[in-house]
Amino acid sequence: MADLDLSTPLLSAMDLAEESNVSAAFPLLVLEPPPDSDRSSYKVFSLPDQKLEDVTPFVSSNKAFLETPQGWVLVLSSSDSSSEDAGTHLLNPKDGSRIELPTLKDDEVPWTCRCVLSNVVVAPGCSVLVFDHASPVMWFCRVGQDLRWSRHGYDIGCLDIAGSPPTKRHFVDVAAVNGRFFFCESNDSLGTLDFHANDASEKPEVRLGAIAVPCVHVPTGFTATYVVESCNDLFLVHIAFHGLCVDRPGELRVYRMDFSEPPAWRKTDCIGDRAFILGKSNFAASCSASGCGLKPNCVYWLNCLSSENSDLHVFGLKDGSSEIVKQFENVVGLRKSWWIVPVVS
Repeated sequence: MADLDLSTPLLSAMDLAEESNVSAAFPLLVLEPPPDSDRSSYKVFSLPDQKLEDVTPFVSSNKAFLETPQGWVLVLSSSDSSSEDAGTHLLNPKDGSRIELPTLKDDEVPWTCRCVLSNVVVAPGCSVLVFDHASPVMWFCRVGQDLRWSRHGYDIGCLDIAGSPPTKRHFVDVAAVNGRFFFCESNDSLGTLDFHANDASEKPEVRLGAIAVPCVHVPTGFTATYVVESCNDLFLVHIAFHGLCVDRPGELRVYRMDFSEPPAWRKTDCIGDRAFILGKSNFAASCSASGCGLKPNCVYWLNCLSSENSDLHVFGLKDGSSEIVKQFENVVGLRKSWWIVPVVS
């Protein structure tokens, strides 16, 4: 079962520094101020420095933002923006650099959306995918190629819940490897998502596929799942809980996708000099551990499922260790927290 919380918006009027750099050490856990605050500052938790810092925004904006596993932040044009400030772009929060995109306004996409890029390095031809967690709808464009965003519906079947009418399934976990999008379709297959178009004026054709993959067996009880791209490999992370209690995470398992014949998820206890960063609404990213001052071969996970304990955990894959890095129960605004990871050039 996926880590999905639809109680708070992912699209937020966070005032990132668009013209200057953010000096705190990345990765950063951003804690948005409460809606009724003056937003003159907000807190971020620097994972390498292990401390909370106050960040003062350089500009005030009503624009909406979506973080990506690749570190870039998709900045959407506000529905009430002036014509001079109506653009949409990808922002590097570290240095303020940006890549212009066709205009997409915040009132065109639901607040339950996530964004994933097809490649780590943003270049012409890199795809930007925005998908809704709550319905089978997505938006797509290619950097430097498409003249506009294209909106697509899709059909990956229905959820059959006893006592309820069938409900359309939608993307929850999505990751991109070598320009191709993958998602968890079912227990015995891995879904694929591709877009094809002959030129920029043509609406891309969506091609959904599936790769037969044996089911991964998990402990009985509630399990949070994430798919992660790391160094051009695809990983699956399972965090099992003790029964139905989401306050106490139990065993963590990591699997690497082996695309050789026959394809299979291979359990692993080694991701090398990497650290996985997991957060709200199935956000999952991979960082260089030594490059970011993090513990290698570890998974950092923020428990956004518990209503009482919003704790940041670190799991050691080799020795199976688990500890709490930071407890956030007294931090105002944690319910609207998200990760920003370093952009890899």
